[in-house]
Amino acid sequence: MENNERDSFIDDRLAVLDPAGAWRPDPVRGLERLYARDRAGVGSRRRRWTWAVTTASAVGLLLLAVSAPQACAWGACLKPAGLTGANAVVPGKAAPGKAAPENFAFKTSGSASAPITLEIYSDYECPHCARFYDETVPLIVAQYVSTGKVRLIHRDLPLPQHAWARLAARYANAAGELGQYDRAVNQIFRTQDAWRENGNIDAQLAQVLPPGLMQKVREKVMRDSTLDQTIAADLEMVSKDHVNQTPSLVIESKGKRGNIGSPPSFGVLKDYLDQLLRE
Repeated sequence: MENNERDSFIDDRLAVLDPAGAWRPDPVRGLERLYARDRAGVGSRRRRWTWAVTTASAVGLLLLAVSAPQACAWGACLKPAGLTGANAVVPGKAAPGKAAPENFAFKTSGSASAPITLEIYSDYECPHCARFYDETVPLIVAQYVSTGKVRLIHRDLPLPQHAWARLAARYANAAGELGQYDRAVNQIFRTQDAWRENGNIDAQLAQVLPPGLMQKVREKVMRDSTLDQTIAADLEMVSKDHVNQTPSLVIESKGKRGNIGSPPSFGVLKDYLDQLLRE
């Protein structure tokens, strides 16, 4: 082939490849074609993986949106919105307190003249509360309550998403009116896994209380309306203290009252209490 013929042949082939004058780049169409090719080959595996991750994320977000206000998470059981005003109290801000009625004194331990009052809001069906009472409360009692440095008050916050929390509080308070509050509280928390599904708190408490005393507890749980009065008094304080989860700690010192929220580790709490005692 002569050079001129060869050059003419090449020019003709290149002309075929040239886009029409009206042609404009279409990135969207290009991406569509690229994705189509990707799906036809190895990219199909990538697509299935992406779909699975996206679906899982969407389901996770949906579950959070539906259940987070009524779920146990991040070391605490969250109280559904609408049962309290704000979400937190600024530590150190003065807030009105309310002394428990005389017949509710069993929920208080330690010296009345202690420089610090520590109030624990808890739900008997909350696993984080059970852990706190098992691991941390005994240390607080031994190092601060028994030494006269802290007065400890138990407050009931039975969350509506926990079917048996209020019944458990009634059992604990009934035992408290009969002088067995601490024993009942510890047993109810310790056996939480055994009664949480069926609400048979009675059977668990009967393991540590004498039969005659246990029968009196049962009668109070069935008939005594004062058991609900102590719960109502605590729920009134929930609103004043702006408590929005269980367990929650409220500390009062030198006339100032503050909600510190979910309990920190005992080491951190100890440092905080010691600092308050030095001030």
